[in-house]
Amino acid sequence: MKTQAYHFEHEAMTTGFEVIVAGQEREYARQVSKALFREIDYIERVLTKYDPGSDIGQINLLKPGESVRVGLETLDCLEIAAWAYRVSGGLFDPTLGTGFQWLEINRAAFSVGWKKGGKGELDLGGIGKGYALDKAAEILPDWEVGEVVLNAGTSTVLALGRSWTLGVGGPWGERCGMTEIELKDQALSGSGTEVKGDHILNPKTGKPAARHLAAWAVHPSAAKSDALSTAFMMMDQDRIKTLCDAEPEITAFVVNPDESLIRIGV
Repeated sequence: MKTQAYHFEHEAMTTGFEVIVAGQEREYARQVSKALFREIDYIERVLTKYDPGSDIGQINLLKPGESVRVGLETLDCLEIAAWAYRVSGGLFDPTLGTGFQWLEINRAAFSVGWKKGGKGELDLGGIGKGYALDKAAEILPDWEVGEVVLNAGTSTVLALGRSWTLGVGGPWGERCGMTEIELKDQALSGSGTEVKGDHILNPKTGKPAARHLAAWAVHPSAAKSDALSTAFMMMDQDRIKTLCDAEPEITAFVVNPDESLIRIGV
């Protein structure tokens, strides 16, 4: 039956990725999932900081004032990271406070480097999984497939083609009554203290994020939702509201220290 949805799993970026394909025969859905996972693996190779030969690895090896040619995917991802850095007031920082302000992106020359004044250490763990989902979704038209869910572990889910009712994991969602959400051509990303504890650090203070117990971000871009959910853990409600008012595609959910759930945005 073509109305059935098929699930496929794959390990990448130190987490479990899942693809759900609806409206297709099982074998065709399997082939689609394999193509999506290949794209995710490719993005991992490009963006990993652990390989000195990757684009990010090469950037991290540069000295202040030096630059290197990189691929289009690296440029795109770093430009999204720069957007998130700007709109969050530096609270999303892919150098974890070591000096993102020194990064210089030259799209025309396909180059990235550090300004002469200093350098940082790039780590795209807070945006890379979401970006991988976005890039995988770009190949779906080639397969003439539309109804798909792509999930990156507990980090980000991207729902495409129709309205999908999806579960929201984690104990803070259960405590606050946010156990399901409906998405259509949108991504949901979550960050919180229940899974990684004090893993999220404020790049300005070096201390664990303490403003919210959990945060979720909804956006059509999985990369942007991924970055925003991290930033929302540290942003106050007024700043989040200002951002959502300026960019209506963004919806935020935050759990305050008193365990109340606040929704901000449309």
